[in-house]
Amino acid sequence: MKRILLTLSAIICIQAYAQEYLQIVALESTQGINGIFTTVGAASEKKAVETNALKSLFHTLLFQGVEGVEDGNPLVFSENLVYTNSFFNSSARYVGYVAEVEEVAKPKKIGEGYQGTYRVTVRLKQLVGDVRKNTGYEQGKKVEKNLLAKPKIMVVPFKKDGESYKQILENDRDLRAAVAEVQKGFENLDIETENILNNVNSINRRQQYESNADAADSNDKQLLLSSDADVYVVVDLEKNINPAGSSVSVIMTAYETATNNIWGTENSWTNTFRTTNVSALCAYAVRDYLPDFLKQIVKNFNEPASGVVQFSISNSCMGTMRDRCGNGRRLSDFIQEWLDDNAHEGQYHTQGIVDESAVFDDVLIPRADKRGKKMNAEKFAGQLCDALYGIGVETRFVTEGNNMIITILSIE
Repeated sequence: MKRILLTLSAIICIQAYAQEYLQIVALESTQGINGIFTTVGAASEKKAVETNALKSLFHTLLFQGVEGVEDGNPLVFSENLVYTNSFFNSSARYVGYVAEVEEVAKPKKIGEGYQGTYRVTVRLKQLVGDVRKNTGYEQGKKVEKNLLAKPKIMVVPFKKDGESYKQILENDRDLRAAVAEVQKGFENLDIETENILNNVNSINRRQQYESNADAADSNDKQLLLSSDADVYVVVDLEKNINPAGSSVSVIMTAYETATNNIWGTENSWTNTFRTTNVSALCAYAVRDYLPDFLKQIVKNFNEPASGVVQFSISNSCMGTMRDRCGNGRRLSDFIQEWLDDNAHEGQYHTQGIVDESAVFDDVLIPRADKRGKKMNAEKFAGQLCDALYGIGVETRFVTEGNNMIITILSIE
């Protein structure tokens, strides 16, 4: 009980601190290992305004985040009350990170108290390192990294209407080199890829590409949709090649395969080198920019996808959405309970349920199932239909992107 009371006391203490600070903080600039901030303080006495402004700055950095510092995220990863409280109590830990304080606007009487603005130089690199070390950042990031699902990626060349991937890969040597370097870069970052050339050749073995423009576009669209890739990355190449010095720019755009939603963009470029080796230049361009590009893709891949689940009763089925199934539950109730348990955080919207049909729009599909395996609309619909089969409901389903269309064939 004593331990619980101490913890509650610490939490109440932090909440009290938060209520005293205006948290009006902005990063002006960074200079080497330091950061320069403006911060506003408020206090009932003029002499206490500067101290309050400094504490407000550190409270905001630790618990709220400041734009321009660590992507705007709070520095505290996992709460360590003994450590974080020492910034604001009599220990005044924050003082050790303050390099310089400059008064920007003298404290003025506002209401019952005073407010003033200060420019503060903070030993930012040291602060970030110390807070991370004391609040479990490294360990937490290792766990977080392991929990993130990784997409399978196919890298394809940029093409105009009427062109085909096959034509470009056969005829544009430099763009083919750029595609190869991007794919190699993803593989070096431990990403599973699907080879566009292998897919094209596989289709050629089954049926020849047609030569007209409409067929080429259709073939390539089907190639993407029939692949196992979660994401396809379109690569374009701009080059300035001459004996005196050459440079290239590799433009990359990532799309979710199922929906064509854009998941990331990156324009990488090289300095000028005394070489005409385009493949080597592309490798330079990709090396420095691909990790951040991949972060965009992985972040989007781990966000839940919004889909639609639409049910209809087949003409041959004698039941309705409101009939009871083998487990005694009404069919519509069972479906909603399943979505409660399996949609991301149970989030979905019921558009309407009638005897012959039901539509659930904005169903959030998790990116991984309860076993940590990759999830998509096809698997989600399949698992829902498996659950229905378990209570005596026979179904068939098709998916179009993230739209899942399920037909009820019979109800026991």
